Amino acid sequence: MLEVENLTITYSEHPVLKGIEMAFPDHQITALIGASGSGKSTLLRSLNRMNDGIASVDGHINFHGVDINQPNANVYRIRQAIGMVFQQPTPFPMSIYENVVYGLRLRGEKNRQLLDQRVEESLRQAALWNEVKDRLKSPAQALSGGQQQRLCIARTLATKPEIILLDEPTSALDPISTSQIEATLVDLKQNYTIIIVTHNMQQASRISDWTAYFEQGQLIEFQPTEKLFLNPKEQQTADYLSGKFG
Repeated sequence: MLEVENLTITYSEHPVLKGIEMAFPDHQITALIGASGSGKSTLLRSLNRMNDGIASVDGHINFHGVDINQPNANVYRIRQAIGMVFQQPTPFPMSIYENVVYGLRLRGEKNRQLLDQRVEESLRQAALWNEVKDRLKSPAQALSGGQQQRLCIARTLATKPEIILLDEPTSALDPISTSQIEATLVDLKQNYTIIIVTHNMQQASRISDWTAYFEQGQLIEFQPTEKLFLNPKEQQTADYLSGKFG
């Protein structure tokens, strides 16, 4: 469904990613790991064109075989199909209900029955429905940090994406909230392809099916998670996992 070919991304003439080649397995969780500045988040943001206007892209990012960076690509449709959840929870200053339906309203959806249905479906998928079903009109910003992040996941799910991108989604959360988010993601991979940037090695080993290790803008190794953690092919990967680098 999603693959990159010879992808190089440059900020102000400084290449941040160099010749990346990889295909993301469908309905699996792929973790991107590596030290700060290795290019993980740059890759993630390029996958739904969040780097537009701030970086130059060479190579191809193919979604269903079509390059998302071609001149006539519909960026709105790309971002609808490839949703993003950021590091800090970002609920909008409106009700829980309106947060979830925000993307649907943007595309002109007015059917109240459909909106109600999508709110419940998305909140259930994000494991938040039972906690908020009786206060959907309450301000989203009154939720706890972990609840806000699950709300952001629900908001992404409401537009029915095929792929979910997450940039360190639990780094600002406590261990209980982190565990809830991780359990949610494992459940969601039945219906979605998930790509997550994380600095938490334990998190990557717990929830991902595949792991890619990046170093200084290069993809060093991309393997099934168990193989990469237990028997890395590259010495650079082994050094990083053992704490000798980064």
